[in-house]
Amino acid sequence: MPKKPPQNAYYFFMQDFREEQRKKGVNYGNLQEVAKAADPFWRDAPPPVRAKYEAMAKQAKMKNNVPEKKYTSTGISLAEIDQMQMEQQKAEEDEVKDIKSFVKLNSFSSNEALIHADIYLMDVNYYCQAGTEFIIGECTILRFNLIDGIKDNYHEVINPDRIPPGYVSDIKIGCEEYGLDMPDSSVRTSNYFQILALTIDYLKQDRSHGNNTLPPVYTMPDKVAPVTNFIQQMCSRASEYDRLFRVYKLDTLFYHMINALKSHEDEGFPKPSLALTQLKKDQFKYNPGLGCESHEKKDKSVECTLSRTQRWAYTILDSVCPVAGIEALPGCHVPKEFHVDSILNFKEQRKDRVGPSVAGSSGAMISFNSSMSDSYADTSNSTVVNKSNTSTQSKKSQQPMRMPKTDYSAALRPAPELTESDLLSASFAQAAIAGRGRGRGLPTNINKLGDFPKLPNK
Repeated sequence: MPKKPPQNAYYFFMQDFREEQRKKGVNYGNLQEVAKAADPFWRDAPPPVRAKYEAMAKQAKMKNNVPEKKYTSTGISLAEIDQMQMEQQKAEEDEVKDIKSFVKLNSFSSNEALIHADIYLMDVNYYCQAGTEFIIGECTILRFNLIDGIKDNYHEVINPDRIPPGYVSDIKIGCEEYGLDMPDSSVRTSNYFQILALTIDYLKQDRSHGNNTLPPVYTMPDKVAPVTNFIQQMCSRASEYDRLFRVYKLDTLFYHMINALKSHEDEGFPKPSLALTQLKKDQFKYNPGLGCESHEKKDKSVECTLSRTQRWAYTILDSVCPVAGIEALPGCHVPKEFHVDSILNFKEQRKDRVGPSVAGSSGAMISFNSSMSDSYADTSNSTVVNKSNTSTQSKKSQQPMRMPKTDYSAALRPAPELTESDLLSASFAQAAIAGRGRGRGLPTNINKLGDFPKLPNK
């Protein structure tokens, strides 16, 4: 027989209530009748009475080895929350362990395997979040390695198959923010089964993980949840096992990869957080031609998933390739429009610059923050030349507006002497100017201007 559930405080209250009523001559056939009769008395019971029966229930649970459960204000057990946190912590530890194994395995004898190993990046744009589900509108998977740079990508614009009621306003905001088209119910919705099949085929290009294991996809920490949820949506619609996929943080891979390839102490990142900071700088953000055609037309290229994944790859390649001794090739390791030589020259010139004095303090070396440094570093060759010319012009002395020894006293004329008639004429002129534009002509109080003779009547 199944074990009876532990009694609560109300159960012990009913037992005492039934006994008291029996002494008064009132008998109940079953506990249901007792519960109905005792309910009003339990509701009106003072706190000390309730505490008495709660202590009895707690003692009974301890006697039966039943653990006491505590809940949050939303009704979730604290034990479940602790279990979820432990699972999350274990997943993060397994992720770091897996990335370390990948880097160490490919750089064990030499770095040749590591610089040839393909890395897959994945990003999504979503209209909004409805509960725990993200309404995805665009996704991109990109493949690159250190020696070849960016190799290819799989980009897909998604027309969602279902829109939760009440989220139309949020979807419009998402369209404006990420440059997406509104979901169109008049056309055929995207085939999630086909997208999943193409995604798996794209990831299976890498044979180093075996036929039954897919390589992990890397994304930014804030995109782990939507990317994972999108994969779960596709797998759920296709009745596929979502455990085939692994979604890892890109900054963790970046940190371990550059530190495995460095040959000097001043290279790489001393802390994992610096790898994420470097990725967030997004120094290739405004390079043209990285987005899809739709985002380019809307002037929203920076929000395109195709552009974003390329910029992530370029950021890693720009930092890791010099450490690994790999020459950066335009269009592969850096964008085609990115002038490598000009940027290197500009960085050398920047070291010798002296900052302006502020509030009387002497100028020191200019301290560029990350965004300022990246915006300067992304400038073209013409911009660098203009900056150099500006710096040169600022050092030139200003030409005086006139010769300092010029004597203008000879050209000065003495002021003429004014008579009473001249003053009267000036008063009339001033009065005329004061009344102009008001449609009133000369003011009526002209006689109050001074002790001048009145005008004769005509």
